[in-house]
Amino acid sequence: MLLSQIATGAALLPLLASSGARPTEALGLPSASLAPPGNVLVITLDDVGVDLIGAYESWYVSQGRERGQPANTPAIDSLLAAQGILFTECWTAPMCTPSRARLLTGKYGMRSGIGAVLKETETSGYLNPGLQPSELTLPQLLRTGPSSYTSVAVGKWHLVDSPLRATLPAHPLGSPTGTWFDRYAGAMFNLQNAQPGGGTNVYSSWIKTYCSFLDPNVAPCPSGMPPCDVLKFAPPVTNYVTVDTTDDALAMVATLPEPWFLYVAYNAVHAPVHDIPAGMPSTQCGSYLPNFSPCYPGVTPSFASRVRCMMEELDNQIGRLLCAVDAGDTTVILISDNGTDPNGLVPPHDRSTAKGTIKEGGIRVPMIVRSPLQGPGTPGRVSRALVSSTDVFATVAAIAGMSLPTGAAPDSVSMLPYITGFQGSVRKFVYSENFFPNFEPDPVTGGPPANYVTNRHVQAIREQRFKLVRRTDRNQNGGNTFTVTEEFYDLQQGGPPDPVTGGPTPDWFEENDLLLSGQPLAARAQRALQVLRNRLDTQYPSICR
Repeated sequence: MLLSQIATGAALLPLLASSGARPTEALGLPSASLAPPGNVLVITLDDVGVDLIGAYESWYVSQGRERGQPANTPAIDSLLAAQGILFTECWTAPMCTPSRARLLTGKYGMRSGIGAVLKETETSGYLNPGLQPSELTLPQLLRTGPSSYTSVAVGKWHLVDSPLRATLPAHPLGSPTGTWFDRYAGAMFNLQNAQPGGGTNVYSSWIKTYCSFLDPNVAPCPSGMPPCDVLKFAPPVTNYVTVDTTDDALAMVATLPEPWFLYVAYNAVHAPVHDIPAGMPSTQCGSYLPNFSPCYPGVTPSFASRVRCMMEELDNQIGRLLCAVDAGDTTVILISDNGTDPNGLVPPHDRSTAKGTIKEGGIRVPMIVRSPLQGPGTPGRVSRALVSSTDVFATVAAIAGMSLPTGAAPDSVSMLPYITGFQGSVRKFVYSENFFPNFEPDPVTGGPPANYVTNRHVQAIREQRFKLVRRTDRNQNGGNTFTVTEEFYDLQQGGPPDPVTGGPTPDWFEENDLLLSGQPLAARAQRALQVLRNRLDTQYPSICR
């Protein structure tokens, strides 16, 4: 379906030629790029579910779901969704640190060791390590390709724990320095206040870490060479963190040698919510016009309203960035790290299915790709193919003309077939999980070390229609015994009958657990349940033991 068809309410065009997973070579599709390696811009949003973006809202309403209250997002809608491919079935992890690790390693958390959020100060009493320098990351791979990429990250990092940061203060650059990104500047964790106790919002008073110079002609560290922490205050307006990240990204777009890989990770719309200061910079290009008044002080008292105001300002800053990018040589991938904060949801969305949960509201996120490699008919297309945040890794590698080394990014599947025109689904299954604490993978097995202990492992797996959730919890007696519970959903036909047609409706908010009634499942559902259970047992066994 094209976005223009969504706007007019046209019926869904058949997008899935097949729901089975097949290698791209068997489909006669490319496994590498169709043109010389181009630039790649990956934009990561924070706590932005599909409910906050206009293009997604239009599609869901066209499919019969009750209307929600998205923000005004003209940049994302017109400069990305209308020109690129909008994926409706993208899964990631339910919280931010594991999602970022998935994107940069092409691995699920049970392989990278990252299943939980990292904190600047860990108070749980557990060791909760960050992403280990031994992991192969996407920028590291791009350095070894036929055209070596310059790779820069700006914005939120959130992949290092405090003990690791003490020994590796330039963590985004890897070890040895420069193994991962070439340059980095931004917030190493969630935003930290530059004036603790001062009552100032951290979006306007925050601590920025420079792990390197961004501009070789500008020395950011007062005491000399990076790494260093710099206290940022607003005013001036450009120190507002969403603007600051955009400014850094724009500077990189203008100066980096090509080809480049630029990872732009915004902090917005993560709490604390707030009124947007007046006077933020904006840009217009072509037919795109920014939001000129995205909720100024005193206008929006509620949490949910302020989230939408922050989203509108974030969209403005994304518009500034997209207007500066050459669409003829740059692939843009936009994705979010998880769903919307529960307090930011409004009906028909349910707070119990938001960020932090393994429900669709927590793990189904925006994914939009715009690329000069797109085939005819792809601009404005909506794809229902199963995709994952892990797939960014293989996709960027393919754009760079690279094949993945043996064992690298085992959970990543290239999206290049969809970019060049394929309308089926290469994946047959997609997976998500959360667990606590994180671990350092065993160098031999690649899994948890022998002494690893966790009290829970929550897993979800789906095929095109059915979804299985499995939760493994350690029993309270403290021994190595566990309780396993399951939920099973028909995402396509699990809701009550359509009040007009009497036909089936999707179970939009997972309200109908098919295992709760105790009644026998229909034959198709029973077969799907067996397949999904077997897939969990054999490919993603619980790490609880």
